[in-house]
Amino acid sequence: MNNGMAKPLMLLILGLVIGMALGAWAMRWYFDRTLLSWSPVDRFVVKLDSDLHLTPDQKEKVASILASQKESVKGLRKDWEHQVVTVGRGGEDQIAALLTPAQADQFMRLHDEIHGRMVRFLWAADSGPTALAIAPPGK
Repeated sequence: MNNGMAKPLMLLILGLVIGMALGAWAMRWYFDRTLLSWSPVDRFVVKLDSDLHLTPDQKEKVASILASQKESVKGLRKDWEHQVVTVGRGGEDQIAALLTPAQADQFMRLHDEIHGRMVRFLWAADSGPTALAIAPPGK
């Protein structure tokens, strides 16, 4: 490529790169100040208001109901997650009880390869033998 074409080509590439960076920044700025700044409750109330033409009193009551509902669901989700983990841990304990100590150790190593180690450390005092964390080989 001759010198006459190199400079315009480099300027074109530089302009495209700067344009992409500015475009990405502008999209992030826009979404941070619109969608991410509103709570889901507020967004839903605005949508209902635009479709149903709610009175200010109705908007306030709808927002209160939705906020209460959100907190109730959050509590249910926390209870459900605890129950799911407890059931899973019980199954692991039952399997480990059927195995020899060497098999149980290998079972937990295999389990951790599949599911990861992080949850295992949290259960050290709350469950049976499968809750004990197994150090990685070589440590």
